Amino acid sequence: MLDVINKSMDLEDFDKEKLDKLLKEIMELDDRFKANGCNISSWYGNFEKNKFYDKLEKLNRGYKYKNILPKKYDAKYPSFLVWEIYTIVNTLPFKPNDTVLDIGGACSLFSYYLESKGINVVTIDINQALVDEANRVAKKLNLNYKAICIDAEDFVNSCQEKFDYITSVCVFEHIEEEKRKRIMKNLYKILKPNGKIALTFDYRNPSKFVGLNSPEDVKKQFCCSDRLQVMGNEEFFDNKKNYLVHGFFHWKFFIKYKIRSIKKGNFKKSQFFRVKFKNDYTFGSIFLQLK
Repeated sequence: MLDVINKSMDLEDFDKEKLDKLLKEIMELDDRFKANGCNISSWYGNFEKNKFYDKLEKLNRGYKYKNILPKKYDAKYPSFLVWEIYTIVNTLPFKPNDTVLDIGGACSLFSYYLESKGINVVTIDINQALVDEANRVAKKLNLNYKAICIDAEDFVNSCQEKFDYITSVCVFEHIEEEKRKRIMKNLYKILKPNGKIALTFDYRNPSKFVGLNSPEDVKKQFCCSDRLQVMGNEEFFDNKKNYLVHGFFHWKFFIKYKIRSIKKGNFKKSQFFRVKFKNDYTFGSIFLQLK
């Protein structure tokens, strides 16, 4: 278990033996799915080729990116995603037959990985295509895995089931801030006694929409329920390292992408010509448990 678990990403966190085991399992899982004509989504949440998003994804990986997995796997599963999965599975005591709700994880490597360890997975997602594909795969491979197309807040407010764990890998930063807090305040309702939550998220992403730029932001948005308590270190640890660069600021930027980002309100018009030549953000993790 990591000594400090609520923290910004550090690719030096890995224990070699544990990492080697995880990488082997990821590659075996990917090979098994491909051999059966089944899809696992990329870290961008899609499984279809798209020239624009494929190029943007490469820029997003930042300057001086280093792969952990062999290149044929790294194309879909970069070192950042490996860190997220490693951090969660080496912090929470998952065991076979546990129940997990994975928010925003339909077709994802992480949710399929959990199922491969004998865990019963329910994943919710607002992307109908991903949900349909996830359920097709589950049926074909006889997985203990169910995907539901529903908004996270709607699911939390209507669900009658309780889970041992709730997880989410880089999804909450895509949810409007006030809605994030409402969801976090109510997640306790669908946790079993001793239930635990693990979230990873964009940290210091310069888009105005994200708004997770300090330990105070993390506390305000994710630790806002009086029915949940932080596991491990109470204050989020920011190691000040940056591994990714926002495509808006990359020197190989797309003009159309910049215009669209400004129209959405993520960036100001005055930032149109700004370029960054070093990485500007990272990922983070937070762990909570039912009081």
